Amino acid sequence: MALFHLMARFSPAITTVAVWILLLSSAPSVNGWSNRPASRRDLLIQTGAGVSAFGISSFFPSLGIPPAQAAPVSEASRQVIIPGGGPATYQPKGIGSSWKPPVVLTQLGQSRLLAKELTPLQQPFLGGQELYYSPFLFGAWNVTATLRRKIYPYGPDYLPSASLLEGSPRYREEQVGDSTNYEVHYFSTLANTVENQARVNLGLGVPGTKIIQDRAYNAKSLSVAYKQLTPVQEVEWNYRDEPGKVLLDFGSGLLAEDMRPLGPRRTEVFLTARVSEDAGDEIHYCTAERSRSVTLVTRDAVVADTETISEFTKVANDHVTAWSRIAVYLTPNPNSREGLLWQQTGGKAVAFFDYELDLRRIKEEFQLKDGTKMERACVLTPKDVVQCS
Repeated sequence: MALFHLMARFSPAITTVAVWILLLSSAPSVNGWSNRPASRRDLLIQTGAGVSAFGISSFFPSLGIPPAQAAPVSEASRQVIIPGGGPATYQPKGIGSSWKPPVVLTQLGQSRLLAKELTPLQQPFLGGQELYYSPFLFGAWNVTATLRRKIYPYGPDYLPSASLLEGSPRYREEQVGDSTNYEVHYFSTLANTVENQARVNLGLGVPGTKIIQDRAYNAKSLSVAYKQLTPVQEVEWNYRDEPGKVLLDFGSGLLAEDMRPLGPRRTEVFLTARVSEDAGDEIHYCTAERSRSVTLVTRDAVVADTETISEFTKVANDHVTAWSRIAVYLTPNPNSREGLLWQQTGGKAVAFFDYELDLRRIKEEFQLKDGTKMERACVLTPKDVVQCS
Protein backbone atom coordinates (compact mmCIF):
# COMPACT_ATOMS: atom_id res chain seq x y z
CA MET A 1 0.00 0.00 0.00
CA ALA A 2 1.40 3.32 -0.99
CA LEU A 3 2.28 5.99 1.57
CA PHE A 4 2.12 9.57 0.46
CA HIS A 5 4.54 12.38 1.18
CA LEU A 6 1.69 14.80 0.44
CA MET A 7 -1.86 13.82 -0.40
CA ALA A 8 -4.79 15.45 -2.16
CA ARG A 9 -8.15 15.82 -0.47
CA PHE A 10 -11.14 13.59 -1.19
CA SER A 11 -12.41 13.75 -4.77
CA PRO A 12 -16.12 13.26 -5.50
CA ALA A 13 -15.36 11.66 -8.86
CA ILE A 14 -12.27 9.87 -10.09
CA THR A 15 -11.51 6.81 -12.22
CA THR A 16 -9.56 6.32 -15.43
CA VAL A 17 -6.67 4.55 -17.09
CA ALA A 18 -4.81 4.77 -20.32
CA VAL A 19 -2.30 7.24 -21.60
CA TRP A 20 -3.35 9.99 -23.96
CA ILE A 21 -2.06 11.33 -27.23
CA LEU A 22 -3.30 13.22 -30.20
CA LEU A 23 -5.59 11.87 -32.91
CA LEU A 24 -8.20 13.06 -35.29
CA SER A 25 -10.22 11.39 -37.97
CA SER A 26 -12.32 13.03 -40.66
CA ALA A 27 -14.47 11.90 -43.53
CA PRO A 28 -13.49 12.81 -47.12
CA SER A 29 -16.36 14.05 -49.21
CA VAL A 30 -15.64 11.62 -52.05
CA ASN A 31 -14.42 8.04 -52.37
CA GLY A 32 -10.71 7.65 -52.93
CA TRP A 33 -7.80 9.83 -51.83
CA SER A 34 -5.17 9.69 -54.55
CA ASN A 35 -4.08 12.98 -56.15
CA ARG A 36 -6.50 14.90 -53.94
CA PRO A 37 -5.27 18.26 -52.57
CA ALA A 38 -5.19 18.74 -48.84
CA SER A 39 -8.48 20.06 -47.50
CA ARG A 40 -9.11 21.93 -44.29
CA ARG A 41 -10.39 18.69 -42.75
CA ASP A 42 -7.28 16.74 -43.81
CA LEU A 43 -5.00 19.43 -42.41
CA LEU A 44 -6.78 19.09 -39.09
CA ILE A 45 -5.63 15.52 -39.08
CA GLN A 46 -2.09 16.35 -40.16
CA THR A 47 -1.69 18.88 -37.37
CA GLY A 48 -2.97 16.48 -34.76
CA ALA A 49 -6.15 18.27 -33.80
CA GLY A 50 -7.73 15.37 -31.97
CA VAL A 51 -7.21 12.87 -29.22
CA SER A 52 -6.64 9.18 -28.83
CA ALA A 53 -5.43 6.95 -26.10
CA PHE A 54 -2.40 4.88 -25.24
CA GLY A 55 -1.24 1.63 -26.73
CA ILE A 56 -2.59 -1.11 -28.93
CA SER A 57 -1.94 -4.60 -30.24
CA SER A 58 -3.24 -7.76 -31.86
CA PHE A 59 -1.87 -10.93 -33.45
CA PHE A 60 -2.52 -11.59 -37.14
CA PRO A 61 -2.81 -15.40 -36.93
CA SER A 62 -5.42 -15.06 -34.19
CA LEU A 63 -7.39 -12.81 -36.52
CA GLY A 64 -7.29 -15.38 -39.29
CA ILE A 65 -5.47 -13.19 -41.80
CA PRO A 66 -3.62 -15.12 -44.52
CA PRO A 67 0.00 -14.00 -45.12
CA ALA A 68 -0.85 -12.83 -48.63
CA GLN A 69 -3.26 -10.28 -47.19
CA ALA A 70 -0.82 -8.87 -44.66
CA ALA A 71 0.53 -6.22 -47.00
CA PRO A 72 -0.19 -2.59 -47.83
CA VAL A 73 -3.00 -2.02 -50.28
CA SER A 74 -2.32 0.03 -53.39
CA GLU A 75 -4.44 2.99 -54.51
CA ALA A 76 -5.51 1.10 -57.61
CA SER A 77 -6.93 -1.78 -55.57
CA ARG A 78 -9.44 0.41 -53.70
CA GLN A 79 -13.04 -0.22 -54.66
CA VAL A 80 -15.69 2.45 -54.87
CA ILE A 81 -18.24 2.06 -52.11
CA ILE A 82 -21.74 2.27 -53.61
CA PRO A 83 -24.35 4.08 -51.51
CA GLY A 84 -27.04 1.69 -50.36
CA GLY A 85 -24.75 -1.31 -50.76
CA GLY A 86 -24.96 -4.43 -48.64
CA PRO A 87 -23.20 -5.15 -45.33
CA ALA A 88 -19.42 -4.91 -45.27
CA THR A 89 -17.57 -8.21 -45.64
CA TYR A 90 -14.79 -9.15 -43.24
CA GLN A 91 -11.76 -8.98 -45.54
CA PRO A 92 -8.86 -7.90 -43.29
CA LYS A 93 -5.85 -6.15 -44.73
CA GLY A 94 -2.87 -5.26 -42.62
CA ILE A 95 0.71 -4.14 -42.21
CA GLY A 96 3.14 -5.71 -39.75
CA SER A 97 1.91 -9.31 -39.63
CA SER A 98 5.27 -10.71 -38.42
CA TRP A 99 4.87 -9.25 -34.92
CA LYS A 100 3.65 -11.71 -32.29
CA PRO A 101 1.98 -9.98 -29.34
CA PRO A 102 2.22 -11.28 -25.77
CA VAL A 103 -0.26 -13.77 -24.32
CA VAL A 104 -3.47 -12.12 -23.12
CA LEU A 105 -4.66 -13.42 -19.74
CA THR A 106 -7.64 -11.24 -18.80
CA GLN A 107 -11.12 -11.93 -20.11
CA LEU A 108 -11.46 -8.29 -21.09
CA GLY A 109 -8.27 -8.44 -23.14
CA GLN A 110 -9.26 -11.70 -24.79
CA SER A 111 -12.66 -10.36 -25.76
CA ARG A 112 -11.36 -7.10 -27.24
CA LEU A 113 -7.66 -7.40 -28.11
CA LEU A 114 -8.13 -10.75 -29.85
CA ALA A 115 -11.43 -9.90 -31.54
CA LYS A 116 -11.60 -10.13 -35.33
CA GLU A 117 -14.44 -7.63 -35.44
CA LEU A 118 -15.20 -5.15 -32.67
CA THR A 119 -18.37 -3.34 -31.66
CA PRO A 120 -18.11 -0.18 -29.52
CA LEU A 121 -17.50 -0.67 -25.81
CA GLN A 122 -20.63 -0.20 -23.70
CA GLN A 123 -20.68 1.40 -20.26
CA PRO A 124 -21.62 -1.21 -17.61
CA PHE A 125 -24.68 -0.62 -15.48
CA LEU A 126 -23.58 1.30 -12.37
CA GLY A 127 -20.14 1.66 -13.94
CA GLY A 128 -17.74 4.29 -12.60
CA GLN A 129 -17.18 7.77 -13.98
CA GLU A 130 -13.45 7.21 -14.34
CA LEU A 131 -11.06 4.51 -15.47
CA TYR A 132 -9.00 3.03 -12.63
CA TYR A 133 -5.55 1.52 -13.02
CA SER A 134 -3.67 -1.12 -11.10
CA PRO A 135 -1.73 0.12 -8.04
CA PHE A 136 1.51 -1.05 -9.69
CA LEU A 137 1.14 1.81 -12.21
CA PHE A 138 1.41 4.56 -9.58
CA GLY A 139 4.06 7.20 -10.29
CA ALA A 140 5.85 8.82 -13.22
CA TRP A 141 7.04 6.63 -16.10
CA ASN A 142 9.28 6.89 -19.13
CA VAL A 143 7.42 5.16 -21.95
CA THR A 144 8.64 3.77 -25.25
CA ALA A 145 5.71 3.12 -27.60
CA THR A 146 6.38 1.13 -30.78
CA LEU A 147 3.76 0.79 -33.49
CA ARG A 148 3.82 -2.92 -34.33
CA ARG A 149 0.85 -3.48 -36.61
CA LYS A 150 -2.06 -1.91 -38.46
CA ILE A 151 -5.19 -3.90 -39.34
CA TYR A 152 -8.16 -2.87 -41.49
CA PRO A 153 -10.92 -5.48 -40.88
CA TYR A 154 -12.93 -4.48 -43.98
CA GLY A 155 -10.06 -3.11 -46.06
CA PRO A 156 -8.91 0.50 -46.56
CA ASP A 157 -12.05 1.49 -48.49
CA TYR A 158 -13.89 1.88 -45.20
CA LEU A 159 -11.42 4.25 -43.57
CA PRO A 160 -12.77 7.73 -42.76
CA SER A 161 -9.44 9.39 -43.59
CA ALA A 162 -6.37 8.76 -45.70
CA SER A 163 -4.20 9.59 -42.68
CA LEU A 164 -5.18 6.26 -41.09
CA LEU A 165 -3.68 4.43 -44.08
CA GLU A 166 -0.60 6.63 -44.40
CA GLY A 167 0.14 6.77 -40.67
CA SER A 168 -1.70 6.32 -37.39
CA PRO A 169 -4.24 8.11 -35.17
CA ARG A 170 -1.31 9.56 -33.23
CA TYR A 171 0.72 10.91 -36.12
CA ARG A 172 0.04 10.99 -39.86
CA GLU A 173 3.59 9.86 -40.71
CA GLU A 174 3.97 7.16 -38.04
CA GLN A 175 4.96 3.86 -39.66
CA VAL A 176 5.02 0.29 -38.38
CA GLY A 177 8.27 -0.13 -36.43
CA ASP A 178 8.51 3.53 -35.36
CA SER A 179 9.18 4.14 -31.64
CA THR A 180 8.34 7.26 -29.64
CA ASN A 181 9.41 8.19 -26.10
CA TYR A 182 7.38 10.25 -23.64
CA GLU A 183 6.58 10.60 -19.93
CA VAL A 184 3.24 9.76 -18.34
CA HIS A 185 1.84 10.21 -14.82
CA TYR A 186 -0.51 8.10 -12.69
CA PHE A 187 -1.57 9.36 -9.28
CA SER A 188 -3.73 8.27 -6.34
CA THR A 189 -7.09 9.75 -5.41
CA LEU A 190 -10.08 8.98 -3.23
CA ALA A 191 -12.51 7.59 -5.74
CA ASN A 192 -16.20 8.34 -6.11
CA THR A 193 -17.34 4.73 -5.86
CA VAL A 194 -20.49 3.31 -4.26
CA GLU A 195 -18.31 1.67 -1.62
CA ASN A 196 -16.55 4.92 -0.75
CA GLN A 197 -19.83 6.85 -0.64
CA ALA A 198 -21.22 4.32 1.82
CA ARG A 199 -18.13 4.58 3.98
CA VAL A 200 -18.33 8.38 4.09
CA ASN A 201 -22.12 8.79 4.41
CA LEU A 202 -22.67 5.95 6.87
CA GLY A 203 -19.43 6.29 8.78
CA LEU A 204 -18.30 2.78 7.88
CA GLY A 205 -14.61 3.57 7.68
CA VAL A 206 -11.94 5.37 5.74
CA PRO A 207 -12.59 5.64 1.97
CA GLY A 208 -10.17 3.75 -0.26
CA THR A 209 -7.85 5.21 -2.88
CA LYS A 210 -7.65 4.44 -6.59
CA ILE A 211 -5.03 5.09 -9.28
CA ILE A 212 -5.97 7.25 -12.28
CA GLN A 213 -3.95 8.84 -15.04
CA ASP A 214 -3.18 12.55 -15.19
CA ARG A 215 -4.94 13.25 -18.47
CA ALA A 216 -3.85 16.89 -18.63
CA TYR A 217 -0.15 16.15 -18.21
CA ASN A 218 -0.22 13.09 -20.45
CA ALA A 219 -2.03 14.87 -23.31
CA LYS A 220 0.63 17.59 -23.43
CA SER A 221 3.45 15.08 -23.07
CA LEU A 222 2.29 12.97 -26.03
CA SER A 223 1.58 16.05 -28.12
CA VAL A 224 5.20 17.16 -27.76
CA ALA A 225 6.60 13.65 -28.21
CA TYR A 226 4.78 13.12 -31.50
CA LYS A 227 5.98 16.52 -32.75
CA GLN A 228 2.57 17.85 -33.66
CA LEU A 229 2.73 20.94 -35.88
CA THR A 230 0.22 22.56 -33.55
CA PRO A 231 0.79 21.00 -30.13
CA VAL A 232 -1.67 21.12 -27.28
CA GLN A 233 -1.39 24.48 -25.51
CA GLU A 234 -3.97 24.18 -22.76
CA VAL A 235 -5.88 21.29 -21.18
CA GLU A 236 -9.02 21.62 -19.08
CA TRP A 237 -9.86 18.54 -17.02
CA ASN A 238 -11.80 18.53 -13.75
CA TYR A 239 -11.11 15.07 -12.43
CA ARG A 240 -13.07 15.76 -9.25
CA ASP A 241 -16.41 16.90 -10.66
CA GLU A 242 -16.37 16.06 -14.39
CA PRO A 243 -13.76 13.35 -15.07
CA GLY A 244 -15.41 12.21 -18.30
CA LYS A 245 -14.70 15.40 -20.25
CA VAL A 246 -11.37 16.82 -21.44
CA LEU A 247 -10.93 20.09 -23.37
CA LEU A 248 -7.81 20.59 -25.49
CA ASP A 249 -6.85 23.95 -26.98
CA PHE A 250 -4.53 24.09 -30.00
CA GLY A 251 -2.76 27.06 -31.54
CA SER A 252 -3.01 28.28 -35.13
CA GLY A 253 -1.91 25.84 -37.81
CA LEU A 254 -1.01 25.68 -41.50
CA LEU A 255 -2.84 27.09 -44.50
CA ALA A 256 -5.53 24.99 -46.13
CA GLU A 257 -5.92 24.58 -49.91
CA ASP A 258 -8.03 27.76 -49.99
CA MET A 259 -5.01 29.61 -48.49
CA ARG A 260 -6.95 30.48 -45.36
CA PRO A 261 -5.34 29.68 -42.01
CA LEU A 262 -6.89 26.91 -39.96
CA GLY A 263 -6.83 29.18 -36.94
CA PRO A 264 -7.01 28.22 -33.25
CA ARG A 265 -9.20 25.24 -32.48
CA ARG A 266 -10.52 23.28 -29.56
CA THR A 267 -11.12 19.58 -29.17
CA GLU A 268 -13.71 18.35 -26.70
CA VAL A 269 -13.13 14.74 -25.64
CA PHE A 270 -16.04 12.85 -24.11
CA LEU A 271 -15.10 9.61 -22.34
CA THR A 272 -18.26 7.61 -22.86
CA ALA A 273 -17.47 4.09 -21.61
CA ARG A 274 -14.80 2.39 -19.51
CA VAL A 275 -14.06 -1.07 -18.12
CA SER A 276 -11.08 -2.51 -16.25
CA GLU A 277 -10.16 -5.99 -15.07
CA ASP A 278 -7.55 -7.42 -12.72
CA ALA A 279 -6.39 -10.91 -13.63
CA GLY A 280 -6.20 -11.68 -9.89
CA ASP A 281 -2.44 -12.21 -9.85
CA GLU A 282 -1.33 -8.59 -9.22
CA ILE A 283 0.68 -8.87 -12.45
CA HIS A 284 -1.78 -8.50 -15.33
CA TYR A 285 -4.32 -5.69 -15.60
CA CYS A 286 -6.49 -4.70 -18.56
CA THR A 287 -8.37 -1.49 -19.31
CA ALA A 288 -10.66 -0.38 -22.12
CA GLU A 289 -12.07 3.08 -22.72
CA ARG A 290 -14.20 4.55 -25.50
CA SER A 291 -14.11 8.23 -26.40
CA ARG A 292 -15.62 10.71 -28.83
CA SER A 293 -13.63 13.79 -29.78
CA VAL A 294 -15.24 16.81 -31.40
CA THR A 295 -12.82 19.33 -32.90
CA LEU A 296 -14.22 22.79 -33.43
CA VAL A 297 -12.73 25.14 -36.02
CA THR A 298 -14.05 28.06 -38.02
CA ARG A 299 -17.21 26.91 -39.81
CA ASP A 300 -16.36 23.26 -39.25
CA ALA A 301 -16.51 20.42 -36.73
CA VAL A 302 -14.84 17.02 -37.01
CA VAL A 303 -16.00 14.06 -34.94
CA ALA A 304 -13.86 10.99 -34.20
CA ASP A 305 -14.77 7.86 -32.23
CA THR A 306 -12.01 5.65 -30.84
CA GLU A 307 -11.42 3.01 -28.20
CA THR A 308 -8.19 2.12 -26.43
CA ILE A 309 -7.63 -1.35 -24.97
CA SER A 310 -4.44 -2.04 -23.00
CA GLU A 311 -3.28 -5.08 -21.07
CA PHE A 312 -0.44 -4.21 -18.69
CA THR A 313 2.05 -6.74 -17.34
CA LYS A 314 4.19 -6.06 -14.28
CA VAL A 315 7.66 -7.37 -15.12
CA ALA A 316 9.32 -5.93 -12.00
CA ASN A 317 8.51 -3.25 -9.42
CA ASP A 318 9.82 -0.51 -11.72
CA HIS A 319 9.19 -2.14 -15.11
CA VAL A 320 5.86 -2.66 -16.88
CA THR A 321 5.06 -3.73 -20.43
CA ALA A 322 1.77 -3.52 -22.30
CA TRP A 323 -0.02 -4.49 -25.46
CA SER A 324 -2.24 -1.57 -26.39
CA ARG A 325 -4.70 -1.21 -29.25
CA ILE A 326 -6.41 1.85 -30.65
CA ALA A 327 -9.63 0.92 -32.44
CA VAL A 328 -11.10 3.51 -34.81
CA TYR A 329 -14.84 3.66 -35.46
CA LEU A 330 -16.87 5.50 -38.05
CA THR A 331 -19.42 8.05 -36.90
CA PRO A 332 -23.06 7.92 -38.06
CA ASN A 333 -22.99 11.24 -39.88
CA PRO A 334 -26.25 11.62 -41.85
CA ASN A 335 -26.09 12.22 -45.59
CA SER A 336 -22.35 11.57 -45.83
CA ARG A 337 -19.98 8.95 -47.15
CA GLU A 338 -18.93 8.09 -43.61
CA GLY A 339 -22.55 7.65 -42.56
CA LEU A 340 -23.12 5.18 -45.41
CA LEU A 341 -19.99 3.23 -44.46
CA TRP A 342 -21.06 3.20 -40.83
CA GLN A 343 -24.32 1.54 -41.84
CA GLN A 344 -22.53 -1.06 -43.96
CA THR A 345 -20.09 -1.99 -41.17
CA GLY A 346 -22.80 -2.07 -38.53
CA GLY A 347 -20.91 0.52 -36.49
CA LYS A 348 -17.93 -1.81 -35.97
CA ALA A 349 -14.28 -0.73 -35.82
CA VAL A 350 -12.67 -0.14 -39.23
CA ALA A 351 -9.03 0.05 -38.10
CA PHE A 352 -6.80 -1.38 -35.36
CA PHE A 353 -3.42 0.11 -34.42
CA ASP A 354 -1.37 -2.16 -32.17
CA TYR A 355 1.41 -0.77 -29.99
CA GLU A 356 4.01 -2.42 -27.80
CA LEU A 357 4.67 -0.33 -24.68
CA ASP A 358 7.66 -0.42 -22.37
CA LEU A 359 7.31 1.60 -19.14
CA ARG A 360 10.23 2.37 -16.80
CA ARG A 361 9.43 4.03 -13.49
CA ILE A 362 11.08 7.35 -12.66
CA LYS A 363 12.40 7.45 -9.08
CA GLU A 364 13.70 10.26 -6.88
CA GLU A 365 16.51 10.04 -4.34
CA PHE A 366 15.87 11.07 -0.72
CA GLN A 367 18.30 11.45 2.17
CA LEU A 368 17.10 10.19 5.55
CA LYS A 369 17.90 11.70 8.94
CA ASP A 370 20.68 9.19 9.54
CA GLY A 371 22.38 10.23 6.29
CA THR A 372 21.43 7.17 4.30
CA LYS A 373 19.82 7.58 0.89
CA MET A 374 16.85 5.84 -0.65
CA GLU A 375 14.86 6.06 -3.89
CA ARG A 376 11.10 6.52 -3.98
CA ALA A 377 8.51 6.72 -6.74
CA CYS A 378 6.94 10.20 -6.73
CA VAL A 379 4.50 12.04 -8.97
CA LEU A 380 3.09 15.56 -9.13
CA THR A 381 -0.73 15.62 -9.21
CA PRO A 382 -2.87 18.12 -11.17
CA LYS A 383 -3.34 20.01 -7.88
CA ASP A 384 0.46 20.49 -7.56
CA VAL A 385 0.63 17.97 -4.72
CA VAL A 386 3.55 15.57 -4.63
CA GLN A 387 2.69 11.94 -3.87
CA CYS A 388 5.38 9.37 -3.08
CA SER A 389 5.22 5.64 -2.48
